[in-house]
Parts: sequence; structure tokens; C-alpha cells
Amino acid sequence: MASYLILGAGKFGRLALERLGKEDPEAAFLLVDRNPEALPETRGLTTARVERVEAEAAAFLVERLHHGAAWDWIIPAVPEHVTFSWLRRGPLAGTDWEAAEVPPELARLTPVAHRGREGELYLSRALHLCPDDCAEPQVCPVTGESREIPLYEELAALGAPGYPIAVIPSRQLAPGVGGFSPERLLSLARDLAGLEGKILVATACRCHGVAHGLKRRAGG
Repeated sequence: MASYLILGAGKFGRLALERLGKEDPEAAFLLVDRNPEALPETRGLTTARVERVEAEAAAFLVERLHHGAAWDWIIPAVPEHVTFSWLRRGPLAGTDWEAAEVPPELARLTPVAHRGREGELYLSRALHLCPDDCAEPQVCPVTGESREIPLYEELAALGAPGYPIAVIPSRQLAPGVGGFSPERLLSLARDLAGLEGKILVATACRCHGVAHGLKRRAGG
């Protein structure tokens, strides 16, 4: 029996609850969403045990994520880079770390690369709308293109000058459902504690990802 923290009760959070609950009816779920109207809409999706909490995703993680966390998996299903938001509002809050623009080298990894308002990059290998139940095969089921090397491996191997990179791989837990262990986040926070200079922080699955930059403020 596994335990899951699902952040977001929208379309993809509901799919995660339904599919994982079907695969493992003995699993335990904690479903978090800031919209109180979204949570009741998830009732009836699974016979598994579900606790529902009205809260903002990153704020909930800051408050509840600690060593020995009660969940086996965290499933981000909200429109933000949960890893980065948790770092900035939790372990890095009050420190001299600040957002930095991601180098353009990362944009060359994928045919789709969108730069966000803080210089982050949203990356995708797909020029099409992916099926929501994609099983992440080594060959794209839509185009037939090779996906043998996952995007998270390409990101981890990339050498952007002056920027080490920390990648949180999103592991497929059910068709179209990805997540990572709480310990991956806690380990990342420990690594940052002793780091100087700049770093890239990314979360990615086989075909899609997001990367934020962090740097120490001058004089910090």
C-alpha cells in the first residue's frame, strides 16, 4: 500500500486520483487544492481512502514536508513549478538566493521552449497535444519519434557554463501520472545549503520539463 500527496484537484489531479486508486484500492491519498469548490468534485473517483485539504500547494509543502514525510510520492498537478516554489518559500526563504534567468542553451534541447516571467524555461518535445494517458514509451505514440533518452537525463547531462543543474525526475506512477519522492526535495534543499554561486533547478519527465535559475545576490 502506497501513500500519495496530490497537489491540485483539477483535471490532472482527478486523473491521478482515479487511476492510482484503481490500480491500488488500498492506497492512501491526501488531495490538496486552494479552491474549495474543486475538492468535492473528486468524490466518487475512487474507493480508496482520501483526505482532502483546502490549501495552496507550495504553502502546504512548506508547512508539512519534513524528514520522515508520511507520503511515498508527491504528484504535482498545479500550474506552477512546485519544486522551485517550495524551495523559495521554504528552505531558501530569508536567504540571499534569488531567481536568475536560465541560460539559452537549455532551450535548444526541445522544439518547444517558452520563457517565463522570471527567466525560467518550460520545455516540451511535443508540437502536439499529448494524450492524457501517455505511458511514456521510448517511441512517441503520436509521431513515431524516438524518446529513448528521457528529457530529465538530457537536462542532467547538460553543461551550461557556470550553472550546475539539479534535476528532479518525474517517475511515471500510472498512465499520464508522474511524481517524485519527498526525499528528493529534501535532498535538494540540503545540497543547496552549502552551495555558492548559481544553480539550475529542473523537474522533468521523459518529454516535458521546467527549469528555474537561482543565484546568490551580490554582497549576500
